[in-house]
Amino acid sequence: MNRKFLVALGLAGLALVATAQNDRINQAIDATVQGNRAAVASQTRINGVDDSTRSMLERYRAASWQAQQLTVYGKQLEQLLSAQEAEKLSLAQQLVEIDRTERELTPLMLRMLDSLDKFVSLDLPFLKQERRERIDNLKRLMADPEAPVAERYRRLLEAYQIEIDYGRSLGVERAVVEDREVDVLRVGRIGLFYLSLDGENAGRWDAAGKQWEELDDDYRASLRKGLRVAREISAPDTLVLPMPVPVAAAGGAK
Repeated sequence: MNRKFLVALGLAGLALVATAQNDRINQAIDATVQGNRAAVASQTRINGVDDSTRSMLERYRAASWQAQQLTVYGKQLEQLLSAQEAEKLSLAQQLVEIDRTERELTPLMLRMLDSLDKFVSLDLPFLKQERRERIDNLKRLMADPEAPVAERYRRLLEAYQIEIDYGRSLGVERAVVEDREVDVLRVGRIGLFYLSLDGENAGRWDAAGKQWEELDDDYRASLRKGLRVAREISAPDTLVLPMPVPVAAAGGAK
């Protein structure tokens, strides 16, 4: 065997070895590429799972927050229902009390109206028509089954207050006394006087005798002053007028 043959044979062996190594390298590269592809695919799947997990977590958090809100709202509803139930019981109790109060208040109001009616009839004869109409209106109101108890009571107290106010003020009205048109001056509810329109005649109401009696001419100036004060065209001033003496005082004087 000559040297050339040996060299050729060695080269051929080297070629076979190189080819085998190339095949292994290519296989390694292919395996690496496939591994990378598998890794990419796995990462893609992991990313998809991560996105899905994140979305589910967000939905869970939203559902949890909504559940908390619903829980709070439910508690508020329970409190509201409890308050409404308590209010309903309170209203029911008030209705019972109102019904009982109405049964007790109606007889009282009727007695008050009767007392007011008698008082006006026995009082000084001033504003007779106005006061009589007020009493009659109250009687019709009390007899009206549709009239609320509160309205009846309010109107009755209003009438009492008007009568009380008469005792704290001066009043004036135009009236006819003994076929003569006169100006009547009311001093509280303790004195009632008149002065004729021409200023020539004066008088006062005698509560004991239930009649008018003439006054001396000396009182006419005070009556004119009192009428101006009552009409609010003069400032309040001292009036010199004959006032009735209380019965007890008169009896004691005897």
